[in-house]
Amino acid sequence: MDLYLIRHAHAGSRSADPHDKYRPLSDKGWERANALASIFDTVKIGRVLSSTATRCVQTVEPLAKSKKLEVIEHSILWEGSDISDVLDLLDSVADKPTVLCSHGDIIPGVIEALADDGVAVKGRGCEKGSIWVVTYSGKGVKKARYVSRKASALP
Repeated sequence: MDLYLIRHAHAGSRSADPHDKYRPLSDKGWERANALASIFDTVKIGRVLSSTATRCVQTVEPLAKSKKLEVIEHSILWEGSDISDVLDLLDSVADKPTVLCSHGDIIPGVIEALADDGVAVKGRGCEKGSIWVVTYSGKGVKKARYVSRKASALP
């Protein structure tokens, strides 16, 4: 079973505004969000989860719409969350193919924790709009592989 960790697409400059949670995607970000929907066109997805940040929700909205699914907001995917809580969330949704959209601190933290546990990790990175494919087997995570935002299809 595959889970797909997506870093939110481009949302412009972060400001000192305490309402950064509501920063929307830029035009460039919307282009990537629509491209993600195309990339997942032939991939079966059972649910779409997102950080509560507007930029994350917007990143996966076109994909969810194309799959006739709702985006389910989940606070554990928000910046600064405890990685062990995120790993528990991944385990809890590994019963069906799931897209999860999060941030540039959470996704690398998850991949690092998986690597520390001996999971085979292929690739490096966490650019905006990129994807990590985390493959579960019956005994937990089997492997994780990076898909650059430059890719036009999943491997």
